[in-house]
Amino acid sequence: MEATSLSAGVGPTAFDDMRAGIRRGFPIVLGYLPLGFAFGVLAVQNGIPGYAAVLMSILVFAGSGQFIAAAMWGAGAAPWAIIFTNLIINLRYLFMCAALAPWLSRFSRLQQVLFGYEITDEIFAVHSSAMHRHETARAPLVFAVNLTAHSGWVGGTLLGAVSGSLLADPRHLGLDFALPAMFFALLVPLCLTRLRLLVALLAGGLSVGFALLGTGSWNVILATLIGASVATWLTRNEDKA
Repeated sequence: MEATSLSAGVGPTAFDDMRAGIRRGFPIVLGYLPLGFAFGVLAVQNGIPGYAAVLMSILVFAGSGQFIAAAMWGAGAAPWAIIFTNLIINLRYLFMCAALAPWLSRFSRLQQVLFGYEITDEIFAVHSSAMHRHETARAPLVFAVNLTAHSGWVGGTLLGAVSGSLLADPRHLGLDFALPAMFFALLVPLCLTRLRLLVALLAGGLSVGFALLGTGSWNVILATLIGASVATWLTRNEDKA
Protein backbone atom coordinates (compact mmCIF):
# COMPACT_ATOMS: atom_id res chain seq x y z
CA MET A 1 0.00 0.00 0.00
CA GLU A 2 1.37 3.39 -0.98
CA ALA A 3 1.80 5.67 2.04
CA THR A 4 -0.30 8.42 0.51
CA SER A 5 -3.36 6.23 0.02
CA LEU A 6 -6.23 5.73 2.40
CA SER A 7 -7.74 2.37 3.20
CA ALA A 8 -11.29 2.21 4.54
CA GLY A 9 -11.01 5.84 5.62
CA VAL A 10 -7.97 5.15 7.79
CA GLY A 11 -4.66 6.89 7.15
CA PRO A 12 -1.40 5.01 6.65
CA THR A 13 0.23 3.56 9.73
CA ALA A 14 3.84 4.20 10.71
CA PHE A 15 4.72 0.76 9.31
CA ASP A 16 3.06 1.63 5.99
CA ASP A 17 5.06 4.86 5.88
CA MET A 18 8.32 3.05 6.59
CA ARG A 19 7.69 0.54 3.81
CA ALA A 20 6.87 3.34 1.38
CA GLY A 21 10.00 5.21 2.45
CA ILE A 22 12.18 2.15 1.86
CA ARG A 23 10.70 1.78 -1.63
CA ARG A 24 11.39 5.42 -2.42
CA GLY A 25 14.92 5.23 -1.09
CA PHE A 26 15.85 1.99 -2.85
CA PRO A 27 16.65 3.60 -6.26
CA ILE A 28 19.12 5.86 -4.44
CA VAL A 29 20.75 2.79 -2.89
CA LEU A 30 21.37 1.40 -6.38
CA GLY A 31 23.34 4.53 -7.21
CA TYR A 32 25.08 4.88 -3.86
CA LEU A 33 26.41 1.32 -3.64
CA PRO A 34 28.91 1.63 -6.53
CA LEU A 35 29.88 5.17 -5.56
CA GLY A 36 30.36 4.23 -1.91
CA PHE A 37 32.45 1.29 -3.10
CA ALA A 38 34.64 3.63 -5.17
CA PHE A 39 35.04 5.95 -2.18
CA GLY A 40 36.04 3.08 0.11
CA VAL A 41 38.71 1.97 -2.37
CA LEU A 42 39.99 5.54 -2.86
CA ALA A 43 40.11 6.21 0.88
CA VAL A 44 42.16 3.10 1.65
CA GLN A 45 44.52 3.79 -1.24
CA ASN A 46 45.10 7.31 0.11
CA GLY A 47 46.15 6.08 3.52
CA ILE A 48 42.82 6.29 5.37
CA PRO A 49 42.14 3.16 7.47
CA GLY A 50 39.13 1.16 6.36
CA TYR A 51 37.29 1.67 9.66
CA ALA A 52 37.84 5.44 9.39
CA ALA A 53 36.42 5.46 5.86
CA VAL A 54 33.28 3.68 7.07
CA LEU A 55 32.95 6.03 10.05
CA MET A 56 33.31 8.96 7.67
CA SER A 57 30.40 7.67 5.59
CA ILE A 58 28.32 7.25 8.75
CA LEU A 59 29.12 10.59 10.37
CA VAL A 60 29.80 12.87 7.38
CA PHE A 61 27.68 11.41 4.55
CA ALA A 62 28.75 13.99 1.99
CA GLY A 63 29.48 12.16 -1.26
CA SER A 64 31.67 14.46 -3.34
CA GLY A 65 33.08 16.07 -0.20
CA GLN A 66 34.31 12.69 1.01
CA PHE A 67 36.02 11.95 -2.31
CA ILE A 68 37.80 15.30 -2.18
CA ALA A 69 38.73 14.80 1.48
CA ALA A 70 40.29 11.41 0.69
CA ALA A 71 42.26 12.83 -2.23
CA MET A 72 43.46 15.81 -0.17
CA TRP A 73 44.46 13.53 2.70
CA GLY A 74 46.49 11.41 0.32
CA ALA A 75 48.17 14.56 -1.02
CA GLY A 76 49.18 15.58 2.51
CA ALA A 77 46.82 18.54 2.88
CA ALA A 78 46.37 20.09 6.31
CA PRO A 79 43.20 19.06 8.22
CA TRP A 80 41.94 22.67 8.32
CA ALA A 81 42.21 22.86 4.51
CA ILE A 82 40.18 19.67 4.13
CA ILE A 83 37.50 20.96 6.52
CA PHE A 84 37.30 24.38 4.84
CA THR A 85 37.08 22.85 1.36
CA ASN A 86 34.23 20.59 2.45
CA LEU A 87 32.44 23.51 4.06
CA ILE A 88 32.46 25.37 0.74
CA ILE A 89 31.45 22.32 -1.29
CA ASN A 90 28.54 21.48 1.02
CA LEU A 91 27.10 24.99 1.33
CA ARG A 92 24.43 24.00 -1.18
CA TYR A 93 22.77 21.86 1.49
CA LEU A 94 21.81 25.04 3.33
CA PHE A 95 19.65 26.06 0.36
CA MET A 96 18.14 22.59 0.10
CA CYS A 97 17.17 22.53 3.77
CA ALA A 98 15.77 26.06 3.49
CA ALA A 99 13.63 25.00 0.52
CA LEU A 100 12.17 22.07 2.48
CA ALA A 101 11.81 23.95 5.78
CA PRO A 102 8.11 24.89 5.32
CA TRP A 103 7.30 21.27 4.49
CA LEU A 104 9.08 20.08 7.64
CA SER A 105 7.57 22.73 9.92
CA ARG A 106 5.62 20.14 11.96
CA PHE A 107 8.80 18.25 12.81
CA SER A 108 10.42 18.78 16.20
CA ARG A 109 13.70 20.66 16.37
CA LEU A 110 15.57 17.39 16.93
CA GLN A 111 13.90 15.80 13.91
CA GLN A 112 14.80 18.81 11.77
CA VAL A 113 18.44 18.61 12.88
CA LEU A 114 18.56 14.88 12.10
CA PHE A 115 16.99 15.53 8.71
CA GLY A 116 19.59 18.20 7.90
CA TYR A 117 22.34 15.79 8.89
CA GLU A 118 21.19 13.29 6.26
CA ILE A 119 20.34 15.64 3.40
CA THR A 120 21.98 14.89 0.05
CA ASP A 121 21.19 15.97 -3.51
CA GLU A 122 19.30 12.77 -4.23
CA ILE A 123 17.39 12.70 -0.93
CA PHE A 124 16.44 16.33 -1.52
CA ALA A 125 15.10 15.45 -4.97
CA VAL A 126 12.88 12.69 -3.57
CA HIS A 127 11.46 14.86 -0.78
CA SER A 128 11.11 17.89 -3.03
CA SER A 129 8.99 15.80 -5.37
CA ALA A 130 6.79 14.73 -2.44
CA MET A 131 6.45 18.35 -1.33
CA HIS A 132 5.34 19.43 -4.82
CA ARG A 133 2.73 16.65 -4.77
CA HIS A 134 1.41 18.29 -1.58
CA GLU A 135 2.09 15.24 0.56
CA THR A 136 2.22 15.74 4.30
CA ALA A 137 5.72 15.23 5.70
CA ARG A 138 5.47 12.23 8.03
CA ALA A 139 8.54 11.33 10.05
CA PRO A 140 8.44 7.52 9.54
CA LEU A 141 8.33 7.90 5.75
CA VAL A 142 10.85 10.74 5.55
CA PHE A 143 13.44 9.08 7.76
CA ALA A 144 12.91 5.69 6.10
CA VAL A 145 13.95 7.29 2.80
CA ASN A 146 16.97 8.92 4.43
CA LEU A 147 18.15 5.85 6.32
CA THR A 148 17.67 3.56 3.33
CA ALA A 149 19.81 5.83 1.15
CA HIS A 150 22.39 6.28 3.91
CA SER A 151 22.69 2.52 4.41
CA GLY A 152 23.49 2.11 0.71
CA TRP A 153 26.33 4.62 0.96
CA VAL A 154 27.74 3.06 4.13
CA GLY A 155 27.41 -0.47 2.76
CA GLY A 156 29.19 0.48 -0.45
CA THR A 157 31.97 2.14 1.53
CA LEU A 158 32.44 -0.97 3.66
CA LEU A 159 32.74 -3.20 0.59
CA GLY A 160 35.16 -0.76 -1.05
CA ALA A 161 37.32 -0.43 2.04
CA VAL A 162 37.63 -4.22 2.29
CA SER A 163 38.51 -4.46 -1.41
CA GLY A 164 40.77 -1.40 -1.46
CA SER A 165 44.04 -3.28 -1.32
CA LEU A 166 43.02 -5.47 -4.28
CA LEU A 167 42.23 -2.75 -6.85
CA ALA A 168 44.82 -0.48 -8.43
CA ASP A 169 42.43 2.16 -9.81
CA PRO A 170 38.64 2.12 -9.15
CA ARG A 171 38.03 4.41 -12.14
CA HIS A 172 38.68 1.44 -14.43
CA LEU A 173 35.47 -0.11 -13.13
CA GLY A 174 33.42 2.67 -14.71
CA LEU A 175 31.47 3.38 -11.54
CA ASP A 176 31.47 7.15 -11.99
CA PHE A 177 28.42 7.02 -14.27
CA ALA A 178 26.08 6.02 -11.44
CA LEU A 179 25.62 9.36 -9.67
CA PRO A 180 24.89 11.52 -12.77
CA ALA A 181 22.53 8.86 -14.15
CA MET A 182 20.67 8.54 -10.85
CA PHE A 183 20.36 12.30 -10.35
CA PHE A 184 19.07 12.73 -13.91
CA ALA A 185 16.45 10.06 -13.25
CA LEU A 186 15.37 11.93 -10.09
CA LEU A 187 15.28 15.29 -11.88
CA VAL A 188 13.08 14.30 -14.82
CA PRO A 189 9.89 13.60 -12.80
CA LEU A 190 10.19 17.05 -11.21
CA CYS A 191 10.07 18.84 -14.59
CA LEU A 192 6.30 18.55 -14.95
CA THR A 193 5.73 22.09 -16.19
CA ARG A 194 7.44 24.37 -18.69
CA LEU A 195 8.57 26.65 -15.88
CA ARG A 196 10.30 23.86 -13.94
CA LEU A 197 11.94 22.54 -17.12
CA LEU A 198 13.16 26.04 -17.97
CA VAL A 199 14.63 26.55 -14.49
CA ALA A 200 16.28 23.11 -14.54
CA LEU A 201 17.90 23.81 -17.92
CA LEU A 202 18.95 27.28 -16.80
CA ALA A 203 20.52 26.05 -13.56
CA GLY A 204 22.27 23.17 -15.33
CA GLY A 205 23.63 25.46 -18.04
CA LEU A 206 24.83 28.01 -15.50
CA SER A 207 26.54 25.31 -13.43
CA VAL A 208 28.45 24.07 -16.48
CA GLY A 209 29.26 27.61 -17.56
CA PHE A 210 30.59 28.64 -14.15
CA ALA A 211 32.65 25.43 -13.98
CA LEU A 212 34.24 26.25 -17.35
CA LEU A 213 35.05 29.72 -16.03
CA GLY A 214 37.05 28.15 -13.22
CA THR A 215 34.78 28.86 -10.26
CA GLY A 216 35.52 25.45 -8.74
CA SER A 217 32.86 24.11 -6.36
CA TRP A 218 31.14 27.52 -6.34
CA ASN A 219 29.51 26.68 -9.68
CA VAL A 220 26.70 24.69 -8.01
CA ILE A 221 26.07 27.34 -5.36
CA LEU A 222 25.96 30.21 -7.88
CA ALA A 223 23.72 28.26 -10.27
CA THR A 224 21.38 27.37 -7.39
CA LEU A 225 21.07 31.00 -6.25
CA ILE A 226 20.42 32.33 -9.74
CA GLY A 227 18.08 29.49 -10.71
CA ALA A 228 16.04 29.84 -7.50
CA SER A 229 15.84 33.63 -7.92
CA VAL A 230 14.64 33.33 -11.51
CA ALA A 231 12.09 30.67 -10.54
CA THR A 232 10.73 32.87 -7.73
CA TRP A 233 10.46 35.89 -10.03
CA LEU A 234 8.73 33.92 -12.80
CA THR A 235 6.32 32.27 -10.36
CA ARG A 236 5.28 35.61 -8.85
CA ASN A 237 4.71 37.14 -12.28
CA GLU A 238 2.74 34.06 -13.34
CA ASP A 239 0.50 34.36 -10.26
CA LYS A 240 -0.13 38.05 -10.97
CA ALA A 241 -1.04 37.38 -14.61
